[in-house]
Amino acid sequence: MPQQHRLPDPALPPADERLPASWTSAMPQATERMQRTAADRIAWLVALAVLVFMAVFGFQAMRWSLAGGWQWLWMLVGLPFFGVFSVLSVLAVVTRLRERRRVRVTLENMSLERGEGFRVSEPLELRLRATVPVAPEGERTAAPEHIAMRLVRRFMLDAADGTRSLVEECCDEAIAPREDARAGRVVYACELRAKPANGDEAAQWSVELREAADGASEPLLVAALRRLPPR
Repeated sequence: MPQQHRLPDPALPPADERLPASWTSAMPQATERMQRTAADRIAWLVALAVLVFMAVFGFQAMRWSLAGGWQWLWMLVGLPFFGVFSVLSVLAVVTRLRERRRVRVTLENMSLERGEGFRVSEPLELRLRATVPVAPEGERTAAPEHIAMRLVRRFMLDAADGTRSLVEECCDEAIAPREDARAGRVVYACELRAKPANGDEAAQWSVELREAADGASEPLLVAALRRLPPR
């Protein structure tokens, strides 16, 4: 006789499927030193040299004014030159040393390949494709190094007192490393498999994609799976 395939339990609430096109990490964002080209470094050094020269000129003008007589007029030039350009020189150096940019972990144009359906005891191949958006000025965008993919089973559990409760169980988990397909585009791929269990025919299946494997972060993507009858 052909094996019958039970429908999902009607008492199960619908799965909360989330398939956003873009995602940004909610974890604290890292910062890094700004990467400058050789031309930028040379231009900054030239500008700093001009500021230092003007500050030195102002200091020398104040020394000339100490000679007395009409040379005290040099003080009118030296004092503002030395004060203003000394401050500007210090600010230029401090700003350069403290200049950093935020590294924003983000993806866009996300699409999950999950096949036509899912069978218990058979491997399920998952593939997430996405692109890394262009970073605004003062930032750098990056894709996460890996993504945790989890196979989740939802079912209703009958208690001894006759009540029923919703249970979500992680049946398998894998870490999908980042693969750079081409410039600006990344791929995450892995394989999941669930062992047979009682009540599988009436359960709901889904996959969750998380940035952290410990489950501390919110899922960046939740996709329902269509369970296929056994072969």
